[in-house]
Amino acid sequence: MNKSTIFRIAGVVVLVVALFFGYSEFRYLQRHETTDDAQIDGDVNPVIPKVGGYVKTIRFNDNQYVKAGDTLLVIDDADYRIRVEQAEAALQSAMAAAGVSRSQVGVASATIQSSQASVLTARNQVATAQANVVAAQARARKSGQDFERYSRLLTEKTVPQQQFDAVQAERDAANAQLQAAQAQLQTAQAQVAAAGTQTGVTSSQRRATEGQISVAQAAVKQRQVDLDLAKLQLSYTIVRAPISGVVSKRAVQLGQLVQAGQAVCSVVDNSNMWVTANFKETQLAQMQPGQTVTIDVDAFDGAKLTGNVGSFAGATGAKFSLLPPDNATGNYVKVVQRIPVRIALDKSSALYAKLRPGMSVNVAVDLQK
Repeated sequence: MNKSTIFRIAGVVVLVVALFFGYSEFRYLQRHETTDDAQIDGDVNPVIPKVGGYVKTIRFNDNQYVKAGDTLLVIDDADYRIRVEQAEAALQSAMAAAGVSRSQVGVASATIQSSQASVLTARNQVATAQANVVAAQARARKSGQDFERYSRLLTEKTVPQQQFDAVQAERDAANAQLQAAQAQLQTAQAQVAAAGTQTGVTSSQRRATEGQISVAQAAVKQRQVDLDLAKLQLSYTIVRAPISGVVSKRAVQLGQLVQAGQAVCSVVDNSNMWVTANFKETQLAQMQPGQTVTIDVDAFDGAKLTGNVGSFAGATGAKFSLLPPDNATGNYVKVVQRIPVRIALDKSSALYAKLRPGMSVNVAVDLQK
């Protein structure tokens, strides 16, 4: 066998192999849509103090795993404790003034007629009922706001059903307490009207008595609100982790002055990650949610993950950019746009625990599954 024959045979073998692999690749591309414009995504939650102050204690290190509710920072609370003490003193003063007002009302009423004692008793019951209504309204309003907030969180699956049920039960109990307080107020007001008719107390006397009591009660309520606010701000000096995850991007030092709303670090939730793949708009004709996806992670050569197409973004990536293109400016050039596609990952894979948001991946969507 001469050399030319060998070369011809070798050429035929190479051609057959090339045709085989070329046809295989052609068939693969017919069934799959691929892109390397994809990365791992996850929730990165900033840790933001609600009050300002000097950092007294730091209880975390960069890249440390923390649980939801763990203490991350402690802000110097000396100023906030003083505010609480001032609010407590103001409340005691207001309560004392309210007691004097009630005593003055009692002395003035004693000079009218001894039978008017029943009127004062009924009016005191009205004041108490009014305070109960105000307290019940505040509780009902807060429980209603908590219910709306937890309803949204339950929809996003960030709170357990048990916690949502507790908030709902609290709202129902608060509404029932408000109705009971309003009924008691109506009863007390009816008793005042009946007692006033029986004793002959004039309307001017009733207004004067009720006015003194209302002013004193309003002052006590205002001081109580101030005390509650001071205690709430004191509790904010302990900064806790909003979720469980890895603390990263620490931007605070011991003794540093931090402001309310200033991000001091971030907590990365590595328990809930997904892939954002930016496919060309021309690749989406046969793509639909539920199709099987194979993910090749650049950081782990040869290692693959599986997933499923979850959802499609509401607009192209360009529309979400800082300066979205305006095709009406006269310099229009047609560019194939890309649509972000969210891909859910198989969390049972051993490779899932090694993933980090931001990693580059290659994805292939099987259009037949």
